[in-house]
Amino acid sequence: MGKDSILAGRGRRILGGFFLLLLTGGLFFMGPAVVQAQDYESMMPEALSREVRKAESEYRKVMDEVGAAETARLTRAAAGAAEAELRELDARVGALVTKAERLKVQADYLDELYEAKRKEYRNK
Repeated sequence: MGKDSILAGRGRRILGGFFLLLLTGGLFFMGPAVVQAQDYESMMPEALSREVRKAESEYRKVMDEVGAAETARLTRAAAGAAEAELRELDARVGALVTKAERLKVQADYLDELYEAKRKEYRNK
C-alpha cells in the first residue's frame, strides 16, 4: 500500500510538471501573436508612418505575386492545361487576392490612423 501511494504521488508530480511545461510552452508561442497584435493607437506618428510603409510594401509584393500567378494561369490555359490544374491555379490566385485585400485594409487603416495622429500632434 505504501509503494502505491508513493508511486501515485510521483505520477501526479510528473503530470503536474508536464502540464506546467505545456502551459509555459503555449504561452511562449502565443507571445509573438500578442506582440503582432499591438495597439497601433498608442504609437507615435513616426512609428505609425513606418508601419504604414511596411503594410503598403507587403501589399505591393503580394499584388506582384497575384499578377505573376494570373499570368501563369493564363499561359497554362492557353497551352491547354487540364481543368484540375486550372482550378488549382485559380485557388492560388484567390488565396493571394484574399491576402492582398487583408493587407490593403490594414494599410488603409494604418494610414488613416497616422493622419489622425499627425494632426493631433501638430495641434498640441
